[in-house]
Amino acid sequence: MAAVAIVAAVAFGVFPTPRSVALSEGLHAVGSSFSFSAAVEGVGSDRLTRAAKRYDSYLAKNGESTVALTVKVESQSEEVSSRTQYDYGIEVNKDGVQVRATSIYGAMYAFETLTQLVSEHGGLPFVSLSDSPMYDWRGLMVDTGRRFFTLPLLKNLLDTMQGVKMNVLHLHASDLCRFSIESKLYPNLTDSLTGVMGGFYTQADIAELIAYAGDRGVRVVPEFDIPGHSRGLLPLESEGIKFCTSDADRDQLYNDPQNSTVNVLKKLFKEMSGLFSDEVFNIGCDETSKKGTCSKDSTFAIEREMQRYIAEDLGKTPSGWEELLFDAGAAQPNSIVDAWSHHTAGQITATGRKAIESAHHHFYFTSPGAQGPAGWAKCWYNISSTVAAGQGDLLLGGEISMWSDTYCYINECKDPNRKPVAAQLFAPEYDTEFGQSIGGMIWPRGYVAAGAFWNYNSTADPSSDAFTKSIYSLNDQLIARGSMACPSNCSCDQLTACKKPYIKSR
Repeated sequence: MAAVAIVAAVAFGVFPTPRSVALSEGLHAVGSSFSFSAAVEGVGSDRLTRAAKRYDSYLAKNGESTVALTVKVESQSEEVSSRTQYDYGIEVNKDGVQVRATSIYGAMYAFETLTQLVSEHGGLPFVSLSDSPMYDWRGLMVDTGRRFFTLPLLKNLLDTMQGVKMNVLHLHASDLCRFSIESKLYPNLTDSLTGVMGGFYTQADIAELIAYAGDRGVRVVPEFDIPGHSRGLLPLESEGIKFCTSDADRDQLYNDPQNSTVNVLKKLFKEMSGLFSDEVFNIGCDETSKKGTCSKDSTFAIEREMQRYIAEDLGKTPSGWEELLFDAGAAQPNSIVDAWSHHTAGQITATGRKAIESAHHHFYFTSPGAQGPAGWAKCWYNISSTVAAGQGDLLLGGEISMWSDTYCYINECKDPNRKPVAAQLFAPEYDTEFGQSIGGMIWPRGYVAAGAFWNYNSTADPSSDAFTKSIYSLNDQLIARGSMACPSNCSCDQLTACKKPYIKSR
């Protein structure tokens, strides 16, 4: 049935491909003459009502509703968490269209599937469709600790994420260039972010972002990267944060004997954890080493204590990159560990811990991809391929990483002797062009990764004509809705789309 579902879904313009599709003879050649909004009246969820209005707006109206659409949702809960269920079913027959879903977010995904079908064909084929994700974590990480991503850009990415059924925005909020979220406790963290370095989120911005994401069934998981990648915390030296001596870069924290560094981190992270409703709190812990006064043991001790503090004192699920487990031995039993470089998800699950697969050779989008299948084929990857039988429940899912190293005005905001390829786009005056560039770097190849996280099937060929057509068809639909993405049949890099530069003479 799975292979049939893949063929049917591609042929009928649905991506990611549903788990099960059974087609029968018949078609409602109705254009968009049905109403999502009318169907959810009385359901009792403001979020579902807003979603219905959005999906109505995606369809060109061809008169009043003539095909009956009914929506049945088991739970009207608006919680978005690891417990949220996204399964749904659709029945299209001579009597009309019926949607059933466990949650309001499953109903939203059903609206997406119906919208894609109507947009592709101007009607609805008679179909019995059942769909649910293989994995609970279908993520996109954005690096706002180097180049700042504006709130409108994040919202645009969230709109596109819902279109491809992704549900986790991993907000990498601090790194070598900035700490990007306002602290009431330590306002000097963002006071210096002016001029070329301008850009940070107020606490009101974070609340707005979480609400916007929640309306689309997306969790927002924060990451504050320590003890390496910590130059964004330099303003806190006056508050007691210590950095490794003899470290010219001053990008790694020192675990001083007086515990001044750890004490400041605890106060800061307690404040930050209160801003985010999600149960996961990520502290990075990647790429640390012996530096000056910082031994490996003292550095790893920071990681161990902060992971313990997050789990026991803040009551959150601690998380970090693979070094957290394999180098520092700092992972708590309930820590979520992200595989990205030298280790696999299977090596993490073998320790009994939950894993996210972010393999850099498949899902890092720091560099541009080639046009079409040549650039996206590597994203069609079975993320469970390294996980042993019986450990599948420990693999939460997969994640795309959109690092912004190549957009720094000087290398990593610290080396004036080197300028990355897209240094021109670092200044806030180019926020619009930067947003277009980031969208073009992620999509449409990101759709393919999203499809692998939703419903990977080894029989699907990402280089086939049918697969390519489905990706470009979806891309055209999402661009028409406002998504910033690389145009179909076109190549994009940091500075150009279809060989046309983002920065034009002003």
